[in-house]
Amino acid sequence: MPEIHGNSSIGKGTFLGQSVVVGHPGKHEKALLVEGRLNEVKGATIGKDCVIRDGTIIYSQAIVGDNVQTGHNALIREDTVIGNRCVIGTLTIIEDNCRIGDRVSIQSAVYIPTNTVIEDDVFVGPRVCFTNDKYMGRGDVKLLGAHVETGARIGANSTILPGVRIGRDALVGAGAVVTKDVEPYTMVAGIPARKVGMIPEEHRRP
Repeated sequence: MPEIHGNSSIGKGTFLGQSVVVGHPGKHEKALLVEGRLNEVKGATIGKDCVIRDGTIIYSQAIVGDNVQTGHNALIREDTVIGNRCVIGTLTIIEDNCRIGDRVSIQSAVYIPTNTVIEDDVFVGPRVCFTNDKYMGRGDVKLLGAHVETGARIGANSTILPGVRIGRDALVGAGAVVTKDVEPYTMVAGIPARKVGMIPEEHRRP
């Protein structure tokens, strides 16, 4: 049976796989976890008509919208908000304090770290790795996630460096390493990623 902790809320018509955990204590509720007081955690909120597959863990104080589907073994950490009609692929990790818009498609094995923002209608290909720490743990570092604007598409196995902004309807080619901001409607590819073209007018979102 699924584990549902604290004051978690599950919307009507939502399916939870047998090994799903909802409301796992976050880092601010560590004492409750250590002391086994799981009924006291604030809990997670999951909307209606979702499909949350086996192995998925959704932390306390995460909010998941309506009609969201996860693959198996996805992880959604505390204080993260996910909009409606999103797909979260198998083995994807979304860390704490992230903002995911509506109709976002995140494929399998994507890593999304703390403080990342992904707006509506974005496609994130499999094994994309976002980052948020330029100095990799050295010194007093502010974690600065990427910001992906509406309609952008990011190809498989790309790496997005901390603080990068990917503009509206931009396209990042597979395997790219994005070290600088990408302008709206721009196509980039390579290591480091460089402009290779513009999105044709007929392919741009209204």
